[in-house]
Amino acid sequence: MKSEKGITLTALILYVVVAMITVTAIAGFSSLFVSNMNEVKGQEKYAPEFNKFSMFFIGDVKNNNTAVVTTECVEFDDGTIYEYKASEKAVYRNGTKITEKVDSFSFGSTTEQVSSTTKQIINVKMSIGGKVNLKNGIDYTLRYW
Repeated sequence: MKSEKGITLTALILYVVVAMITVTAIAGFSSLFVSNMNEVKGQEKYAPEFNKFSMFFIGDVKNNNTAVVTTECVEFDDGTIYEYKASEKAVYRNGTKITEKVDSFSFGSTTEQVSSTTKQIINVKMSIGGKVNLKNGIDYTLRYW
């Protein structure tokens, strides 16, 4: 009678292949994690700049019914003006700097018809410090009631 203790060469090769696949998968996930962390790293310096702009802009959007929009300027019906000065890389609200380190910035405007109501939507595209990048923009809907 033959003793069946131990493992065969085929089983050993199979174990090594499975271990290599597992290690490769873990290394790939680890690499993706580290690269994503490097992308997030540094955003903490620039996110407050976006938050400052957004805080003021949301307040004005919700308090106004209409706005005149160009690519670098928005003027609300209450007289509040937002403008981007590329030379200073800053956004101003009524002449006061509210956001800096802005690499690119643009406004756009569209209207939406919902039932019998027409809504004006302002799209804001910006890039701050090369880290916060809103290339598709954020839509802000003006008050319509």
